[in-house]
Amino acid sequence: MSVELKLSDATDAHVIQNLWPLYQHDVSEFASSIPNRHGLFGVDDSVTTLAAHAARQARWWTEPGALFPYLILADGRPAGFNLIAARACLADAIDADFVVHEFFVLHAYRGRGVAEEAAVRGFGMHEGTWEIVTYPTHARAIAFWRRVVRGYTSAYSEEERDHPWGRRVCFGFDNASRPSEAGPQETVRPAPETAADTVRGRRCCDTGGGRA
Repeated sequence: MSVELKLSDATDAHVIQNLWPLYQHDVSEFASSIPNRHGLFGVDDSVTTLAAHAARQARWWTEPGALFPYLILADGRPAGFNLIAARACLADAIDADFVVHEFFVLHAYRGRGVAEEAAVRGFGMHEGTWEIVTYPTHARAIAFWRRVVRGYTSAYSEEERDHPWGRRVCFGFDNASRPSEAGPQETVRPAPETAADTVRGRRCCDTGGGRA
């Protein structure tokens, strides 16, 4: 099966937005979250439609260089997404150049190597320190990330701790010294912060969740 990690743009942002409710339902088991009155997860009752809900994700496509919304394609068809955030869009307490902010693969593609390849390709696109977090009760995700990270590098950390997004199992590593695996797309290195980044950018992903 051919797996592609495509940096989405305005032409296919709607594909990730269409997959988003499936992802939110998937992680609700571990986040102990319930939908609002209109059947939507992660928003208050003022949001009434999927279209309005999708508009809440629009920032992923307006912060190039800081937010990287990758669409996962398997044999050319949507299989999930890998949303990566850079330091400029993270809370001050998160000490990493890049975070796997949200990661999702459709059930039909699980157990077929799609998720593993999409995760590793994401690492290869960005050089620096990394953090991946998941819920302590999400045994499948913990086992998945442990296997993927361990296969990618022998120098990694794993611990359960309090995190800005709540109690999480956290994986960390630094791939700055690894040979680039980005392929045809340019590898992204962490950009120096500016005052504008600190004021405007650092809060743009704080309400997400790192629910990989």
